[in-house]
Amino acid sequence: MTSFKLYMLGVMKDERGGALAGALKCILLALSWIYALAVSVVDKAYASGFRRTYKSPVPVVSVGNLTLGGTGKTPFTVLLADHFREEGRRPAVLIRGYGYDEHRLLRDELPDTPVFTGKNRVRSAMEASREDRNILILDDGYQHRKIRRDANILLVDGEEMFGNGFLFPRGVLREPAGSAGRADLIVVTKSDRMEEADKEKVTGILEKFAPGKPVSFARHLPRFLTDVTGEVSSLETLKGQDICAVCGIADPAYFGFTLEEAGARVAGRVVFEDHHRYGRKDIDHIAAVCGGMKIVITKKDHVKMQGLDLSGIEDKLFILHIAMDLTEGKEKFIAGLDSLVSGTGS
Repeated sequence: MTSFKLYMLGVMKDERGGALAGALKCILLALSWIYALAVSVVDKAYASGFRRTYKSPVPVVSVGNLTLGGTGKTPFTVLLADHFREEGRRPAVLIRGYGYDEHRLLRDELPDTPVFTGKNRVRSAMEASREDRNILILDDGYQHRKIRRDANILLVDGEEMFGNGFLFPRGVLREPAGSAGRADLIVVTKSDRMEEADKEKVTGILEKFAPGKPVSFARHLPRFLTDVTGEVSSLETLKGQDICAVCGIADPAYFGFTLEEAGARVAGRVVFEDHHRYGRKDIDHIAAVCGGMKIVITKKDHVKMQGLDLSGIEDKLFILHIAMDLTEGKEKFIAGLDSLVSGTGS
């Protein structure tokens, strides 16, 4: 991540002080008021019926958040698709997508579930229902109001929650925290870094913004590693090993935490901005920083590296595969979800 982007992110998160940061915060606050007005207009347009919504002939489940990235929407989408397939349903996933990286990632994780990519998700929903899909999952769909949903799932970062409470660009909120009230089910992610007191505090805050809505807790569960050829190795191979953690995701610190929880010693780190597009210079930089250490990356980053010349790191490169794991409130979540979508699909 560039120094400027890191600095601006620190300003947005109130991690930077000084005269320059103070001036920038004033500018960003003014811009956030304009953004807030636009969000309010859109919200009122849908609430009043001025903006019409599409009602799918099959049930729709939306997964999203109120903040800018980092809550685990994609692995949670995989969890939902697997759940519905186990129930005998025929799910499809609808994504807007950043290029085709997210599409490829979901296709790898869900080989038997079609993934429809495109800005016009109403059109994608129509195509999916024509292809005999009987339940649709909107990945990153909380702010996508054009499609009515039978179940609205809100993911909340257990540590960051709603950031400093400001809307973008002064803060990390996409819409006001009170919008959590639109959720039918709330899942607090990254709960493995939370103490019981933290969970009680988060639950209390959520009750304020979304009274009566059921809250569950989840974590990112590391499963196994693969090398660039696809050969699988156990997480045991990480235990006691010095490794170099490389990622371009919204929460690199949590990636490092996950590796350490699996037994690795994170002796080196290379961090790029979220949605970073890798090039040959990046591979050379990774090789220089990581040296002879085993290099561990996320599946998301590996997808973006495909097609590149990986010489210099290829023999040391390993991909960590993770799954979303509901740790508390799983039965309540599944019962609530099934109740919301039952009887509305074939």
